[in-house]
Amino acid sequence: MIEDDIYRSSTQFRLWSFTRDSLQSLRANTNALAVERIRATQRRVREAVRSTTPSTVEASTPNPSDAEGGGKPDVIARKDVVCLTPEEELEFVGYYCEQTLELGETYKPSLPTAVRATAIQYLRRFYITNSVMTYHPKSIMPCALFLATKSDHYYMPLQEFANGVPGITNSDEVIAPEFNLTKGLRFTFDVRHPFRGLEGGVMELQAIAQGSGKPGPHHPEKTPEGLMQALLAVTPLDSSPDKQRSIAIRIAKAHSKAREILKTAAQMTDAYFLYTPSQIWFSAFLLADRPLAEFYLDIKIGPPAADDGVNADSTSPLTLIRAKLVSTLSNCSQLLKSYRPVSSDPDKRKSLKGIAKKVYQCQQVEKLDPVGLGRAQKRGSGTPASATGPVGGADAISESDMERVAKKRRLERERKEKETRDIFGGELVAQRNKGAAM
Repeated sequence: MIEDDIYRSSTQFRLWSFTRDSLQSLRANTNALAVERIRATQRRVREAVRSTTPSTVEASTPNPSDAEGGGKPDVIARKDVVCLTPEEELEFVGYYCEQTLELGETYKPSLPTAVRATAIQYLRRFYITNSVMTYHPKSIMPCALFLATKSDHYYMPLQEFANGVPGITNSDEVIAPEFNLTKGLRFTFDVRHPFRGLEGGVMELQAIAQGSGKPGPHHPEKTPEGLMQALLAVTPLDSSPDKQRSIAIRIAKAHSKAREILKTAAQMTDAYFLYTPSQIWFSAFLLADRPLAEFYLDIKIGPPAADDGVNADSTSPLTLIRAKLVSTLSNCSQLLKSYRPVSSDPDKRKSLKGIAKKVYQCQQVEKLDPVGLGRAQKRGSGTPASATGPVGGADAISESDMERVAKKRRLERERKEKETRDIFGGELVAQRNKGAAM
């Protein structure tokens, strides 16, 4: 089994690889379903308000101070809530992906790059089939990061993790949406990153620079000395007299730039959904140092076909593969190059504020849904929780109800563990009282 076959058997390729059109269609469908649910919920809110205070709603005078809605039923019933577009949802998710990187930096020591990258991919995967109008990223993001620490084997106690999340007072808030998150991930937690591929490519170039490189499988006639001379002859980025030292520094700089691209642009764009990890790391390396990347491609596949047909046969399989590969790498490089962080784009920051207001309005509708309220009350609860259940969904449960259930389970589990540790079983008095009560 070759490496490509191994990747094609992974869940990342089978479940989370798309074409641009199919990915766009999935997001549009998710957005349409969320908008439809919100519209239906708002109609129920209006009917409930009209049935209780019809004269008040019809004769009410619009108040400019209620422009934000404020969660009042009559305000929500007065006009349609402006829902997000698929593009706005993607932009909102992108902002919280950046926040994931920043949150990981606040821990001492900082969370590993791979852990933060895994969390970001969890977020992006989750919101392909779930809407930010239904599940707010503010509650999903810390849960995704904590889940990534577990799936990437970076142990951190829940309480210690929760202490580093701003606004979190109870560690249970971190794991509250964990089931919804894992369900949205289709219970697949494996994420194949491009970081290791980059490290391997850089190590090969360093070996070639030291005269100990090995030729590629398609060019066994090349010698380590010939490869080193060819590397030293690569178009220089500066005029340094010491080529041997200059090429080592050049490889190190290209490595650093490419890794930074993989930590940021590769995470914030759709690269993981559209390209393989090897294509992603090599595209980043192309952006970091194109002549060096093209040299690496030459020793692996061979030089490109020249117009005069002297350097390479334009009909050979390797030449055709190279042409197709270069086209794919070019498209991936353009995608990575298109990324602009929110901090460097004032217009995007302004746009995000408007999107956040829309998300708030959409979630205010859910809190007043009479159907959701009725179902929650039948379960002994007051109001449905916007952060833990779908808009107007049948499974809406209040946070207080969830806390009571979690506490009951925890106490029962602790009691059973205590009895298990005691070789003589539980206390006889407690058991006698329990039997008498029954």
